[in-house]
Amino acid sequence: MADYEADPQVVPYLLYEDAGAAMEWLIAVFGFTERARDRQGDGTVRHGELLLDNGGVIMLGSLGGGFRGPAKLGGVTQLQCITITDLMAHRERAQAAGAEVSEVSMRANRARSYTVDDPEGHRWYFSEPL
Repeated sequence: MADYEADPQVVPYLLYEDAGAAMEWLIAVFGFTERARDRQGDGTVRHGELLLDNGGVIMLGSLGGGFRGPAKLGGVTQLQCITITDLMAHRERAQAAGAEVSEVSMRANRARSYTVDDPEGHRWYFSEPL
C-alpha cells in the first residue's frame, strides 16, 4: 500500500463523517491525487490517502456513530497550512470548482495566502512565499 519511508515526518490525519465524499471534494477542488482508499464492508471509506504536488501527504478517515466534525461543533477546530508555488492559479481552480474562497492576503513575512473551508468545516490555509 503506502510507501511510508518516503512520507514526510508529520502527516495530518483528518476525520470526516463521509471520508469518500471528502476525498472526491479535495481532489476536485484542490487537485490532490489519490494514493489509497480502503473501504469497509458497507462500501464506506475507512481510510484514504491523498498526495499533494509539493510532496506532502494528507490522510483521512470516517468515523461512525456520534462523530461530529467542525461544522457540527460550531466552527473551525484546526487548519491545514500548505505551502504551494502558484497561489493564484490554485485559488482560481478552487473557486471554479465551487469552493467559497477568501480574498488573497499579504503577510508580513512576504507571503500571500488564502483560506477555504471544506464541506465538513475543516479549514485549509494555502500560502505562497514571495
